[in-house]
Amino acid sequence: MKVCVVGAGGVGGLLAAVLRRAGVDVSLLVTERHLTAIRRNGLALIAPSGRFSVEIQAELDPRAIGACDVVMVTAKMWAVEALAPTLRPLLKENTAVIPVQNGIDAPGILAKALGWEHVVYGSASMNAALEEPGVIRQKNPQYGFTVAEAQGQESARLLKVKETFGAAGVPVEIGTDGPALLWDKFIGLVANSSLCALLRSPMGVVQKDDDCWALYTAVFNEAVATGRAVGISIPAQKAEARLARARTSPPMVMSSMAVDLMAGNRLEYPWLGGRVRELGREHGIPTPANDFIGAALKPFLFGKAG
Repeated sequence: MKVCVVGAGGVGGLLAAVLRRAGVDVSLLVTERHLTAIRRNGLALIAPSGRFSVEIQAELDPRAIGACDVVMVTAKMWAVEALAPTLRPLLKENTAVIPVQNGIDAPGILAKALGWEHVVYGSASMNAALEEPGVIRQKNPQYGFTVAEAQGQESARLLKVKETFGAAGVPVEIGTDGPALLWDKFIGLVANSSLCALLRSPMGVVQKDDDCWALYTAVFNEAVATGRAVGISIPAQKAEARLARARTSPPMVMSSMAVDLMAGNRLEYPWLGGRVRELGREHGIPTPANDFIGAALKPFLFGKAG
């Protein structure tokens, strides 16, 4: 199996390093920022079990990589629309393009450019961050992906992804409802990213303070109500279980949006809490908690407040 990972940040770098160490034919499509470091020093992963480095093909131009069986798109959401049409040289007839961005919009954006016959719904459960170009720090030893075909069936190509990635130590589950898969993560991610960014703190700070947890719960419940309004099945029991999991998640976990905020980087908020606000207005769902977070983070959306 030939794999291209698009993006060398936390998720992309972790995935590429683990696959390459296991001998998978994997390449990285990167920006200029990462190219020199990876070509000079390889790709390094600082994992809870220790540090290792791998030599890996890194390219700026997808034509230098060529057609692949799997394309994992891990770039930030704001880059996806412009990036999508440039990925065509990576495709052959049955290539699976699997976006694992935060949010709910990446599959539709990619499908508009590449076709639904290629695009697969994907959700990553990974906590890793870019330490510096070419160096990734994995913060949680548990990680994996869930994927689902747009048509809902269990396909041969996804079974092959599950087999290959699993043998390399990357667990993959296959689902049948792509939109529900995205929203299951989205409702928790909106709350995690919002509160961690607002407080510039990891989840432990949110969990132990009653007022912070009440705001977290309000943000979460607004996301659930909005999802139901757009037609996503979110059973009460499933929402309650997701909220309970957040209350007991590792306290040191920090959302990537909070990391970006503190580093002065651009934020993915418009595709997270911002989407809840947009959809809430569209469907008549009040979102006062998300509105408050939006106002607090607005000066930082494009980096450090001017």
